[in-house]
Amino acid sequence: MEKKTIYVLDTTAFIARWPLYSPIDVKLVTTENVIREVRDKYSREGLELATSLGRIEIVNPPREYLSMAKRIAQKEGLDKNLSLTDLSIIAVSLYLLDQQNSIVIVTDDYKLQNIAAKLRINFVPLRTRGISEIATYKKRCIACGYTAVLSEDTCPICGSPLKLVKTKKTTRNKA
Repeated sequence: MEKKTIYVLDTTAFIARWPLYSPIDVKLVTTENVIREVRDKYSREGLELATSLGRIEIVNPPREYLSMAKRIAQKEGLDKNLSLTDLSIIAVSLYLLDQQNSIVIVTDDYKLQNIAAKLRINFVPLRTRGISEIATYKKRCIACGYTAVLSEDTCPICGSPLKLVKTKKTTRNKA
């Protein structure tokens, strides 16, 4: 059986009205969280038209995949930088991958692209160039330079806030 390619749409896709211009023979999936983020009139009209044409399927990931997405974000130090909507995109992508599908995430969110790249999930940016390097993050004290574990928010040495910083970049092989 041939793998089916499914495009998982982040809010960017609806702001750009991409579902109305995407190839007719591709499957487009999003989550309820994304639908709730589409608020401006122009984007909402595009969403409603795409939905009425049967172009969009709403898939909410099972809880275990949302938990998996949260663990991945935490491991990467991005748990406080990704919204519930971003996590739902990761979760539904992992869920659909487990069903033997090929996934492409449509997003301009760099941190979401970074996690997708680390998970070897393809992504397509619409209004940006997209990431060219995969970043690894650490937390560092803005005052004394202490390098913290990712779960810390305050420096144990001086009490200053910790900032998320890129520490390592690797070149991304574009598919």
